[in-house]
Amino acid sequence: MMHSLCAVVVSHGGSSHLSQLLSALVTVEGCQVVLVENGTLNGDLVPDGVRVIEGQGNVGYGTAVNIAVRRVVEEGGASSWPSGTSGNDALNWVLVINSDVTIPADTVAALPDLLARYPPSIDAVGFPFLDSIGGPVSRSQAVLPTPRTNAFISVRGEAAAIARWPHLRYPVGAFFAIRVRTYLELGGFDPSFWMYYEETDLFARLYASGGRIVWADDEWPVVHRGGETVGRSPLLHAELGRAAAVYARRHRATVGRSWPLVHAGQLGLLTIRKLAAGHPRDAQRAARILAGLVGGLTRPSWEPAVRSRWRAVPMEERLRLGRVPRPHHDAAGFEPVSNPAPLGPVPSGPAPSGPDSSGAVMPGAAAPDSAASGSVVPSGTGLASPPGSGPARPIPAPSGPEPSGVGRNGPETPAPMRSGPMRTGPVRSGLATSGSVTAKPVPTGPTPMIPIPARRPAAFRNVDAAPYQG
Repeated sequence: MMHSLCAVVVSHGGSSHLSQLLSALVTVEGCQVVLVENGTLNGDLVPDGVRVIEGQGNVGYGTAVNIAVRRVVEEGGASSWPSGTSGNDALNWVLVINSDVTIPADTVAALPDLLARYPPSIDAVGFPFLDSIGGPVSRSQAVLPTPRTNAFISVRGEAAAIARWPHLRYPVGAFFAIRVRTYLELGGFDPSFWMYYEETDLFARLYASGGRIVWADDEWPVVHRGGETVGRSPLLHAELGRAAAVYARRHRATVGRSWPLVHAGQLGLLTIRKLAAGHPRDAQRAARILAGLVGGLTRPSWEPAVRSRWRAVPMEERLRLGRVPRPHHDAAGFEPVSNPAPLGPVPSGPAPSGPDSSGAVMPGAAAPDSAASGSVVPSGTGLASPPGSGPARPIPAPSGPEPSGVGRNGPETPAPMRSGPMRTGPVRSGLATSGSVTAKPVPTGPTPMIPIPARRPAAFRNVDAAPYQG
């Protein structure tokens, strides 16, 4: 059958929520479910209808999603090429999901219709997070890093920064939807990031292209507490700082040379505050992040997770594994999008919604409510009305290999890596189908280049948006 939605779940040894999550996803109409396992997994956790990709090692979060999207698009052939429409004639959306997420039944049932109702001009959708079903709101958004936003967060907190700069909002990487067309144009996640900052980088590039992010209303939340997949690992605290250094190098044109210094000051101030408040663990965490930032800035080739119990795949190998199919030049005037290419500037002024930063370091920062989001939600529609935006711009992909970078959201519970070549587990029967979807013949042979419909101007080099400012 033809799928209009692909849900990619990234795991490292599973979580207490994984089986429930996968079981919920296979009931979503028109959804293909792919589990990318970066460690070792108990097969009993995987219900029928879930495709398993494993054996690639601990490639991290973003690279794992790239691997899944590439496999689905290339093996699906022409019938899975993104169509540029909101219909069900092609693979339109990717759901990016962490393994410690739980999706309430109402949200599961609403997902296909909710995503189908967004016009093609919408590139990504963020969702509200709850701490538990029926519980308090948890952090689902962040604001793009700049010297001004980070300095403001140090004084007023992340929620206040999101309210002040709503056009710099973006979804937290644990759960969001992005159009396949947009994802391919962007070149997917940048494999330079192993854990942390990968979605910050992705949405910075999306905004730089003139892309649009909107937000599902509060009727359609998901449950995510955060931290279960990584716990209190000192190395991963340092990795968060090291990933910030990778981000600073790759986005120097927009954040400037001063941002790492502002961020370091933010972390130092946070450490002092937590000590003064009698929270030594939080103070240690902030200090480790600061140490990782300093280490990443002074030693660009530093990848401590590679030789740790997390056994991260080195960046050079991630860059090879994490390549996604690229748009090619066609009658609409598209040019090849390299993987990865330099970041263009991000437009200033009120842009579409969207933030959440894996780079935020304010533990316990309050999540913004719908009033802070700046969007007006029609009652019962499930859609947040997006702010207006100008003409779309070509989407830059991440720029060439980072001298040495790792990144964020990949690994979870420490577990031994499975060696050997990457392989795909069998697809079991029982995958949910949609009555409105008609299966199409699937052409044989590889699909090295994916045609993208005419939506954005041809040459990325012509992007003339001003750098994003606070």
